[in-house]
Amino acid sequence: MKKRSPTVCPIVFSLDILGDKWSLVILRDILMRDKSHFRQFLASEEKIASNILSDRLESLAKDGLLTREEDPSNKSAAIYKPTRKALELLPMLFELMRWGIAYNPDVDTSGPVMRQLLQDPDGLHVGILKKFGHGAGQRKGHHGARARGGAGR
Repeated sequence: MKKRSPTVCPIVFSLDILGDKWSLVILRDILMRDKSHFRQFLASEEKIASNILSDRLESLAKDGLLTREEDPSNKSAAIYKPTRKALELLPMLFELMRWGIAYNPDVDTSGPVMRQLLQDPDGLHVGILKKFGHGAGQRKGHHGARARGGAGR
């Protein structure tokens, strides 16, 4: 795992946690592709190496974006689930997806998540929150206490 340096910049802080390709791919797979096991992440089309996957899962759990629980059907396996902190990244992930659609002519928009993102983004957001046991009332306008006030940095 990488060591994080202290910073007052919110972009640097965010990139320290999410700035590598694999963290966002793992979050995409958990939030939008119903993956929750190590072997499922390994099977992603991006072909993440197992050592990198282990490191990123550990980092995302340490940073409070994922929980790791023992799989009741297989004691040697773990189930990864997103935390509220990870779910709060959905609007940013949707914007990254929209940007990729706009500037990459090779993006496949035929899948159900991509279609819903383009046709009913609020419904997609609410559906993902519900899937992970969070109500739609928590969706809009929640930015945490620190984001609303404080000194203008």
